[in-house]
Amino acid sequence: MEQNTKQLIEILMQGLQDEMNSAYNYIALAGRHGDAALKQAFLNYASEELKHAQKLMQMLQDLDAVVEDVPVVLDEMDDLYLYLIEYMAREESAVFYYEALSQLMPEPEVQQLCREMRGEEQMHLNGMRALLQQVKEQG
Repeated sequence: MEQNTKQLIEILMQGLQDEMNSAYNYIALAGRHGDAALKQAFLNYASEELKHAQKLMQMLQDLDAVVEDVPVVLDEMDDLYLYLIEYMAREESAVFYYEALSQLMPEPEVQQLCREMRGEEQMHLNGMRALLQQVKEQG
């Protein structure tokens, strides 16, 4: 396997881990915080992050990558307001990740997929800002 492919697999694996961690933590947030509307918003985010993980998994399979354990960690969530601020930073990072990934992938269909996921992450970031404001007002 050539060096560029190995590096690409490492980048995709990091993205897969990030997406799975995000989904896991959004599910945990839904279980611990907010009213029904906020819980539903977190579950929707989790679902979207899992879809991103599936797309990254497909990219890895297309590269014949061996995907073994994907470490998933539950973050501490006592202060929802501070946690949402941290997650906004992660969503900003995801926007950058998919922008960079779209430039690394030579296939037009993969570039398009990355641009779509970048747009979805940008929507998450915008939605997270609204949730943060809602929590702040309730708080």
